[in-house]
Amino acid sequence: MIRKHLLTLVLVVLGGLGLAVALGSTVAQPAAAGGNSPAQLGEVADWDCLYVLGAVHCAPPGGLARVLDGSAEKMTFLVFATTDPADDDAGFLGTELIVRDDLFNGQPCPTDPPSGQYTHLLGHIGLNYWACHRYDSPF
Repeated sequence: MIRKHLLTLVLVVLGGLGLAVALGSTVAQPAAAGGNSPAQLGEVADWDCLYVLGAVHCAPPGGLARVLDGSAEKMTFLVFATTDPADDDAGFLGTELIVRDDLFNGQPCPTDPPSGQYTHLLGHIGLNYWACHRYDSPF
């Protein structure tokens, strides 16, 4: 009787592990940027995508306008390896977090090689924000 229950328990645990592995192999393989491209973000999700300093940067709906008028305290952009905001097959580089100058405290950006520091965007594109790149950026 005890062996039967123990065998049932082992089978249940092994079955559960098999299901977890099967689900993990299908769910844990995300496509770049959730499977999105600049074209999909712009056309379907109403994001603003534009070419800036060597890559296409996409901001969530209304985000770019808030950055341009200075009302955004922070903004995260999805960044793609393309020059075309309408590209439907661009490689996803990573994200870029920008912080408005009056809120920036000189914190490091360990994900931004090679300096590990935020980049002040004022001299590059005229925006008084600091950028932390979460990909290998030339800045």
